[in-house]
Amino acid sequence: MRECVENSACCKIPTTNREFWVAKIRRNQERDRENYRVLQENGWQVIVVWECQLTPKKLEHTMREVAVLLEDNILLPYRHKPVPYTTEEEGQLPMAAED
Repeated sequence: MRECVENSACCKIPTTNREFWVAKIRRNQERDRENYRVLQENGWQVIVVWECQLTPKKLEHTMREVAVLLEDNILLPYRHKPVPYTTEEEGQLPMAAED
């Protein structure tokens, strides 16, 4: 999760009533961390996509990152596992039952 801090490019804190907005953003971050923790404890994989990551310039890259996260973290247990194949040269093949 990317954190928003006062001098960060991830968010823009209004110049008016700045103390209020900084406190509000910090409370939101604490709430989000707690919500992510509860979700993860209940078996959910959390993927966060920020609005700024969906601009036309960044959209393709963001979707590739989401696809990689899905592939690596969610689909991995369901991936087909190949069955080992033995050739005659490597060892004895199983025999068919005879009549």
